[in-house]
Amino acid sequence: MKRFMVIVTASLAAVGCGKKADDVQNAANAIAAAATAAPRIEAGMKEAEQFQKERVAKGDTLAMAYGALQKFLPASVDGYAAKEAPGGSQQAMGAFSMSEAEQTWVKPAGAGGNTPEIKVSITDFGGTQQGYTMLAAPMLMGFSQEDAHRRVGSIKVDVPHAGAWEEFDKDNKSAKITAVARYRYLIAVESRNSGEDQSAAVKRLAEEIARKFDGK
Repeated sequence: MKRFMVIVTASLAAVGCGKKADDVQNAANAIAAAATAAPRIEAGMKEAEQFQKERVAKGDTLAMAYGALQKFLPASVDGYAAKEAPGGSQQAMGAFSMSEAEQTWVKPAGAGGNTPEIKVSITDFGGTQQGYTMLAAPMLMGFSQEDAHRRVGSIKVDVPHAGAWEEFDKDNKSAKITAVARYRYLIAVESRNSGEDQSAAVKRLAEEIARKFDGK
């Protein structure tokens, strides 16, 4: 029960980030979703524990160097050009380790002067399974919410051992998909300044990246 309440707390943090007027309703909806999704969340946690045991047995419990993680970034993004070379960083302290790689792709500025861009970031949580599980929990809940300005919620992705969270701003058309793969890797793909709903394209790109971690 204690572990389940930790998951609910993490889930509330994820879904309670909307407008303050909606926070109470968001919290109530999240608690209801968490209760319904409890068996699915527990099953996911058990699978995460099994993945971790296998990594410990292989001695694979540290995040890969950010230079190695950069190789999992897309080689190209249709219609976009790389804005800069891939960036990245890594940290380690005791049993904790993580690394991150990121890159941004852009199109020429549109009629409104805004430059459409796609930003991709990948985080390897290495041996920090508990932190990863808390991030993954909202994606396992089956929670969704939509109003005139915003759409958020967990969505299914066509990748084994993966889940995702969608955020779409209807006013500025920004779209973001955050996917978790194999209980270790966090993939975020965000579209900004496009002037249209790019949710489907962003999801496809996140799935393509997640598939690269098959067996990792």
